Amino acid sequence: MFKSLFKKVVIVCAAAAMMTTAVCADGSSSSVDWEKNFSNIGRGLVNVVTCWMEVPRCLVYHNSQVPVLGLVVGACQGAGFTAIRAFAGVADILSFGFMSDSIYTSCHGFDEWVWDERWVPHE
Repeated sequence: MFKSLFKKVVIVCAAAAMMTTAVCADGSSSSVDWEKNFSNIGRGLVNVVTCWMEVPRCLVYHNSQVPVLGLVVGACQGAGFTAIRAFAGVADILSFGFMSDSIYTSCHGFDEWVWDERWVPHE
């Protein structure tokens, strides 16, 4: 069982390496921005590690607006934002940094880092 799984993984990795070589060997003037790729991979790792911070952030944010009901709304929104941040982090890691910033720009009020988000509402 493990031999067949290992063979499949090797085949997929070899196919990915061949496709990458074919893309990079076309001789075009476009190049890969490796610094941006490493930055996106780092962003993915940080977002996977810190995704749980969305729950307390949303709890504090909504509870400061509506004291008791804010706990329920904050917990629900925090759980959703945790899932989004974890997915975005995993996508950044699995795409080796080639994923664009579309998930961060398309979601209204969803920054790249959890500490860039609002923790308390504006007065």
